Amino acid sequence: MSPRTGKSTKVSSRTSLTWRGDEKRERGSYLILVEGVTEKGYFSGMRSRRGPQIEVDVIKGDHVTRVRKAVDRVSDEYDAVWCVQDTELDRALTEKMLREARKGSKGSRGGKKLHLGLSTPCFEFWLILHHDDHRKPFQSADEAKDRLKDLLPTWTEGGTRFSDFAHGVADACDRARSLDREGDDHGRNPSTNVWKLATLLRTDPEGSGPGRS
Repeated sequence: MSPRTGKSTKVSSRTSLTWRGDEKRERGSYLILVEGVTEKGYFSGMRSRRGPQIEVDVIKGDHVTRVRKAVDRVSDEYDAVWCVQDTELDRALTEKMLREARKGSKGSRGGKKLHLGLSTPCFEFWLILHHDDHRKPFQSADEAKDRLKDLLPTWTEGGTRFSDFAHGVADACDRARSLDREGDDHGRNPSTNVWKLATLLRTDPEGSGPGRS
């Protein structure tokens, strides 16, 4: 840290700069709200010194309550706020989450909206795609977790590490897009639109975000 000079310089609480020679660039800032330790471990591990600023919080409550709480966190402090949730193979529940996100976004300041990162049946399917081009439907979230465990025997929900998946982020994005190119067919089993969020996080000011080869 440079010594104080008596001349104060104010920097926005949202803004952080990286440097390349005499050029300064602003890093993106993202808030990711998740329902459990698996998602928190994954996204927290995507932080990098030169990449975007990533804040990850676990929010409590049922699926719809979490979306409502996430809507309340949307602000100009972040470039985008995402709420990452499982659909639990429940179309009615998924529609409720989507409605809450849309309703909340209409009243948000500055026209910003909450983005939903939904996985069917669960977030573990997104993790599976880092290791395997899986397309067969799941009967339950537990079945998806068992499949991930087959692919990565050392994996546990509480011990999820981004380093176990970093090499496969690009493949996971491609595989997820091939199942749902627009990222809005949330009832498809299996499917996930988390590739949209991953694509944002992989793009940093230096052009080499987390998980980029």
